[in-house]
Amino acid sequence: MIEQKDTANRLQNFAREYRPEIRFVLIFLVIVGLGFKLVYNKTVADHVIVPITELETLVASKILNLSFVGYPNRQKGTVLSGTGGNPFRMEVRNNCNGVYESIVFLAAFIAIQIPWRRKIGWVSFGFFLFHLVNEARLVSLFIIGSSYSTQTFDFFHETFWQYTLVIVTLGIFLFCANRVTKMERPAPVKEAA
Repeated sequence: MIEQKDTANRLQNFAREYRPEIRFVLIFLVIVGLGFKLVYNKTVADHVIVPITELETLVASKILNLSFVGYPNRQKGTVLSGTGGNPFRMEVRNNCNGVYESIVFLAAFIAIQIPWRRKIGWVSFGFFLFHLVNEARLVSLFIIGSSYSTQTFDFFHETFWQYTLVIVTLGIFLFCANRVTKMERPAPVKEAA
């Protein structure tokens, strides 16, 4: 009986001591779960996810078509097709559009117990930076697919960029979260002597 009380006390002390961390993890997991479930909803997929994917594909196509980049292509929906003798064709799918990483990033920011007025700018900056990196990913994959072997493309698509995006997402979150927590806070009110 004493052992059960001791265990209960330890759990209560742990929960009390790590309450902010526990709250962060629970909020984060719920939002990620709901966000991922929402992505698989057909209405959301058709009206939100597909247009985001098409926009990411369009931007990548415009970058690749710049004369100094030199990879002319045609974009139709979520497909990039090489032109001028380049037979490479690449489809940008739901898991290549940055939506999942954006959900994780947003969930982490929502879970931080800081007022939105202090974090909204950094959330926006993080989204912009992340999608810039994702565009670099799409452009580099088209260039690699057009110029190198299928094995090289597969390595960069399935390994390099997967790990890189996880690390970049975490890095952007940590940087932005650090900046948010260091923002100027009001000075504490001094009590009259």
